[in-house]
Amino acid sequence: LATAAGIRDGERLRILLDRSDPLNQFDEITFRDRFRMHKENALEIVTLLEPRLSSLSQRGRPVSNQLQVLITLRFLACGIFHRETGDLCGVSEPTVCRIVHKVCSAICELRSLYIKFPDAAGQANYKVQFYEYGHFPGVIGCIDGCHVPIKCPSTPDAEEYRNRKNCFSINVQGVCTPNLEFSNIVARWKGATHDSRIFLNSSLCAQFESGQHSGLLLGDSGYGQSNYLFTPHLNPTTAEQQRYNRAHIRTRGMIERMFGVWKTRFQCLRNTIRFKPRRCCKVIIATAVLHNYLKQHGCPDLPMEDQDDADVPMVAEAANDQRGLAHRAAFTVQHFSI
Repeated sequence: LATAAGIRDGERLRILLDRSDPLNQFDEITFRDRFRMHKENALEIVTLLEPRLSSLSQRGRPVSNQLQVLITLRFLACGIFHRETGDLCGVSEPTVCRIVHKVCSAICELRSLYIKFPDAAGQANYKVQFYEYGHFPGVIGCIDGCHVPIKCPSTPDAEEYRNRKNCFSINVQGVCTPNLEFSNIVARWKGATHDSRIFLNSSLCAQFESGQHSGLLLGDSGYGQSNYLFTPHLNPTTAEQQRYNRAHIRTRGMIERMFGVWKTRFQCLRNTIRFKPRRCCKVIIATAVLHNYLKQHGCPDLPMEDQDDADVPMVAEAANDQRGLAHRAAFTVQHFSI
C-alpha cells in the first residue's frame, strides 16, 4: 500500500503518495485480473505509446510514461473512478483525469494503423472466412450499432443523447472482420440517432456508393436494404428465404460477439463514462484501437460475461428502395435454392 508523508508548505500540509509500480506490485494473475491483459501486452503498449507521450509534471514529481499508460489501462479495463485509480498508483484524482485524456488521445493517433477496412486482397480473404463460418456468400463485414453509456451532458442538447432504453449514450457504429476485429468504427453520434442514419452519413457508405468495395455488408432490419448492405427478410415465406435468414443471422452474429469481447475486456464501456461527450468518444475509439492491437498480437479473449440486453432494431423498411429489395430477392434465389 502507498504510504504518505506530510510536508509543511507555508500553512498547507501537502500529502505526497509513494507511487507504486503495478508491473512489480502484482503477480501475473493479479495483474491480468486488474488490467484485463498480460503484463507482456501492457509493456508492449507502453513501448508503442512512449514516443507520443511526455512526462506529466506534478510539482516537480513527473509521472513516468509507463505509469501514465498503466493508469489509463487500469481505467479502461475497470471503468473505476479516478480517485480509486489514483489511490492504486499514488497519483491525485485530477492528475489521473489529465493522464487518461492524454493517453487516450495518443492511442487514437494510432487508429489508422490498427483499424483498417480491407483492400481487394483482404476482401477476398474475408469472403472465404465469412462463408466458412456462416455460409453467406460475398460478405466482407458485418455492421451494427452499439450504445456506450455516458453521464447526462450538461448541455442544451442533452436529451438527444437519451436512447430508446431511456439511458444517455453514444451510439457507436462498428464493422467487424471474421477475426472479431474492428474494420471500421464511428463514435460521434448521440444516443437517439438511428443506426441507419449513422451509416448513411458515414464515409464507408460513400465508399460503397462509389463502388470502391467489392463485397457485401450484413446488417439487421434497422438498416435499409441496398445492393451492398443486406438485411434479413422480415417475413420469410419460402424455403429459400428461410435458408437466407438462417445464414444471415449466423454470420451477422459475429458483430455481436465482437462487441461482447470488446466490452468484456474494457469494462469502462459497460459502466457510465463520466466525461463530456467529446472525451467519451475518444475513450471509445482508444478502446477499439487497443482491442485490435491485442487481437493482432495474440492476446487471448477473456471469458465472455453477460452481454447487455439485445437492442431490438427499429425496422427501416421505408429506406429500402425497390432496387435493393429486388436485388435481395434475386440474390436469395440464386444462392439459397437447393
